[in-house]
Amino acid sequence: MQLHALQQGRGLAAMAVVAYHLSITLSLPRYLGQELFVDFTRRGNLGVDFFFVLSGFIIAFAHGRDVGRADRLRNYLVRRFARLFPFYWMCVGIFCSLVALGFGTAVELPHTASQWISTAFLIRLDNFAFPIAPAWTLVHELAFYLAFALFIVGGRVGVAAFALWMLACLMVFEYPNEPNGSPWATYFSPLNLNFLVGMLAFCAWTHGRPVIVKCAFAAGLALLGTVYVLERGGMPYNLLQIAYAVAFGLIIAGAAALESAGQWPSNARLLNLIGDASYSIYLTHLAFLGLLAKSMIWLSGHVPLQPELIYTVVFVSTVACGGLLHLLVERPLIEACRKRLADKPKPVLLTQNVG
Repeated sequence: MQLHALQQGRGLAAMAVVAYHLSITLSLPRYLGQELFVDFTRRGNLGVDFFFVLSGFIIAFAHGRDVGRADRLRNYLVRRFARLFPFYWMCVGIFCSLVALGFGTAVELPHTASQWISTAFLIRLDNFAFPIAPAWTLVHELAFYLAFALFIVGGRVGVAAFALWMLACLMVFEYPNEPNGSPWATYFSPLNLNFLVGMLAFCAWTHGRPVIVKCAFAAGLALLGTVYVLERGGMPYNLLQIAYAVAFGLIIAGAAALESAGQWPSNARLLNLIGDASYSIYLTHLAFLGLLAKSMIWLSGHVPLQPELIYTVVFVSTVACGGLLHLLVERPLIEACRKRLADKPKPVLLTQNVG
């Protein structure tokens, strides 16, 4: 079963992050030096919070039946590895090579062995900024994937270990200063609680009464609006982050329930495609934003272009480039990797019946 609502939500979150960073990029003096659509994009970075909650839901959705089945561990690890690393390694390899050749002005390559290890394996060993800035979120993702693997090795052991991790995140309650987060603040950040919220949202969808769970979508939207108003009123994000996570969890559970009941527009093909390509869009959008923005600003020196038009063209082109990378590179790479690493069927000895 595939839930298009989840992919559509992922696509909307990816575009929100792109819009957020584009407004920041164009406001810089070396670009337009002008703020555009800031009132609409100022909290587009909440797409990251949504991604974490959605990851908790999706992993429980895709691998819930693997819990307590150690024989399924290899399949789980192969699928997570193929989803996370091959395309990331390709992107970071190309990006670091270009920076080493002198392209790019705002990025530094890792200097120490620990920084290179962190960059390659998404394990936070140092408080430095990854060459691909959005990779800081993948450190949280990988930590969650490994924690969920304990559920598969042994149900009770996994529950105990995950509960201790969540408790530690509550007790430490230190937000990392990303993209320069410390290992301590990263692995015990309250942001990791978003994965738990996503898993609970999955449990609500699978075990709750459908009539009630469908109402969670509207309740989540109402809570999201309320929390946003409170933040705009001056309440700090640190005190509201869990509420944002709960709002996203309600929205995700409600959307899943609506789609299960046939009450969700699952045939929105373009948004489904953007959702499928969200990882490619997310990893590459900063590079494309900078390149396309400079190209459009150069063009505006020869052809009069309104700043709003530049913003729109750069935004659409960045999303489109990420989509093409998904279709032409990421998806074939994932399929090839999973096929390569999949369990090979054991040979069957055929014996001839003589008698």
